[in-house]
Order: sequence, then structure tokens, then C-alpha cells
Amino acid sequence: MLSKQKSGRSSKLPFIFAFAAFVALAYAVFSLITMQVEIAQKSAEYERLSDRLYELKTENEMLERYTSEEYKMGYVEEIARDQLDYSYSDEKIYYFIPSN
Repeated sequence: MLSKQKSGRSSKLPFIFAFAAFVALAYAVFSLITMQVEIAQKSAEYERLSDRLYELKTENEMLERYTSEEYKMGYVEEIARDQLDYSYSDEKIYYFIPSN
């Protein structure tokens, strides 16, 4: 009678190990897929941020150039002409309006 109980218990043991191995494998595959998706998202975010960084560096270089003493008057003149529509008193401004 003891031998039957022992063999019944030992046949369940490999099933439990197989099931545990299957669960561990499924978790590993799920984790791998999740990590790959996260890596793809982070890579896209990195590219977007790298592009933004390049734009900001370019803008910063332009602003540094405008704030230097040799370009300061040119920058002020450009702002006055483009945004405020100012001009010199002896200057004539011509506007060309296309005819349809």
C-alpha cells in the first residue's frame, strides 16, 4: 500500500515542476516583450529630445551671436525694422503690391 502512495506522489512532482517551468518561461517571454516595447518607446523619445536639443543649441548660438557687442546694434535695427516697422528719417521705404 505504501508503494502506491509513493508512486502517485512522485508522478505529480514532475507535473508541478513542468508547470512551474512553463509559468517562469511565460513570465520571461512577457517581460522580454514588455522591455522591447519600452526600449522602442524610449528610443523614439531619445530621438525626439535629441532633435529638440539640436534646435535649442542652434537658437542659443544665434542668440549669443546677437548679444555680442559687435552684433547688438544690428540686432536692434533688425527688430526695429521687422517687428516695429521703424526706419531712418532719411530713408524711403517702397512697398511692392502684386497686381492680380
